[in-house]
Amino acid sequence: MYTLVRMATSEELAEWRQCPRCGAELEHAEASVACPRCELEAYANPAPTASALILDDDGRVLLARRAAEPGEGLWDLPGGFMDEGEAPLETLRREVREEAGVEIEPGAFVAGIPDRYGDGGPWTINFYWEARLVGGEPRAADDVAEFAWFRADELPPVAEFAFGNTIEILEEWGGKFSPAQGSR
Repeated sequence: MYTLVRMATSEELAEWRQCPRCGAELEHAEASVACPRCELEAYANPAPTASALILDDDGRVLLARRAAEPGEGLWDLPGGFMDEGEAPLETLRREVREEAGVEIEPGAFVAGIPDRYGDGGPWTINFYWEARLVGGEPRAADDVAEFAWFRADELPPVAEFAFGNTIEILEEWGGKFSPAQGSR
């Protein structure tokens, strides 16, 4: 049996009618489609990411302000999507190098958190590691507008973060978010 694994949401697969390989009508299951003629199968699988809680000697965490959608102008942690055949820690090092121009040493694995990449975007599984800088000073590059260091008790307001999984991992780390501006 030939299997095609594609990043798609269940909603996207629901719209597929014909097999992209042979043109036959597809059979639909809850989170997959299958072709009865050529046996092609496609699944709604999450896209894996690797991100870092980069901590400095003072215990501050490095946040990245996104330069592109989804979440343009909002805070996130350095990291990104895995390439095919790439190991998670390779992704972590590559993404931080691309976004910040620095080298890191990954530490303890922290968590894997499911989420969506933007409103209604594909599902992701976001893997997080603690890390420390071992070469260079962070400078914005790739899809980052700026970097800033934050103490655990002085994080920006929740509304200033691009993704729920970032908020969740920062809460697990012990982060406290500033109240939203204008709130009491």
